[in-house]
Amino acid sequence: MITEKILVVDDEENVCHSIKKVLSRKGYDVAQAFTVGDAVKLINEMTFDLVITDMMIPGTSGMELLQIVKDHYPELEVVMITGYASIESAVKATKLGASAYLPKPFTPDELTEVTQKTLANRVKRGVRKVQPIAPTPEAEPADDLIDVDMPFSAKEVARYTSPEYVEALTHTDVPLPKKVADKAYCHTGQRDCRKVVLEGRECVGECPILKKEKARAKTVTRVKRVSSNIIDVDLPFNAAEVEHVTGADYINCLTRSDIPLAAMYGRDATAKYSVLVVDDEPIVCHSIRRILSKQSCAVEEAFDVDAALQKMKLHKYDLILLDLRMPKRSGMEVLRSIKTQWPNLPVIIVTGHGSIDSAIEATKLGAFNFIPKPFTPAELTEATVEALAA
Repeated sequence: MITEKILVVDDEENVCHSIKKVLSRKGYDVAQAFTVGDAVKLINEMTFDLVITDMMIPGTSGMELLQIVKDHYPELEVVMITGYASIESAVKATKLGASAYLPKPFTPDELTEVTQKTLANRVKRGVRKVQPIAPTPEAEPADDLIDVDMPFSAKEVARYTSPEYVEALTHTDVPLPKKVADKAYCHTGQRDCRKVVLEGRECVGECPILKKEKARAKTVTRVKRVSSNIIDVDLPFNAAEVEHVTGADYINCLTRSDIPLAAMYGRDATAKYSVLVVDDEPIVCHSIRRILSKQSCAVEEAFDVDAALQKMKLHKYDLILLDLRMPKRSGMEVLRSIKTQWPNLPVIIVTGHGSIDSAIEATKLGAFNFIPKPFTPAELTEATVEALAA
């Protein structure tokens, strides 16, 4: 009979002890580590089936531990727990290979369910066949447990203290989800940065955002015109004046005629990337087009799922931005179709109905990123640049 071995990593000792009590009563062999360094040492010395790690750990973060595990022990399952849950960190953890993402505070039942489901999926993949231990009646936790950090019967505690004492107990060492700063100042990049909040540390070396901005600056091209004033012998108009009224696209498409090339109009001749926005709300599509046109992107729009898929069959795109709530079929179904037919085509989900669960599901289906509405131009730009650079 094989007992699954679990490693719990959290700098809060009470959290580690509480999780160990809950899972030990279910028949699991549970070890503890209070730093990432200790966790890596235990993983090197022993064989584990699952690692449950907090995301915010001083020094080396839980995200970095997840990366270490997936780089060197890809068969090992990892569950991320955090008191600062967000769609952004859930997507990042899932992309790095986390099997599950559990926000604090959680109940003993929620912890047990995630653990059992994760280990069951491990067995289905054939990583390791195990025979779970059936808990004895004595090992079953009481139905009236006070809290995940106090897995004791409320009735028993009340008998030795008082009902008022039990009523006053709360989640003492598990922080309630609360609004945290969207950004914090990063001395490496000399700017406010979301990554400092998510990972609890500044980047080492060159700032990746500055690096991408420098790379984009080198690729900016300028439109060359035969004359800086007159467009053409058949169009004796000042180019700057016409451009001011119509836009650069129209000017770039003009030939020795007063009719622009239909196939080119609407596409920026200087654009490096082709992007398709799939959303049934035209105002959203137009807003995204205006934002991304400043990033060397030629943007096309599709307000219908079937039209979008047809466009993808006829044209080559570098990136798809997809809404989740679409007529005919859901965005998840469309995402599944896209990744089946074009597995290397990056897809960013943009939705006004975002949740941590839907973000994780989309990421597991192959979405590159997940952006909840409303979003800022900077957030959309940053996600797009990362997807096109990948």
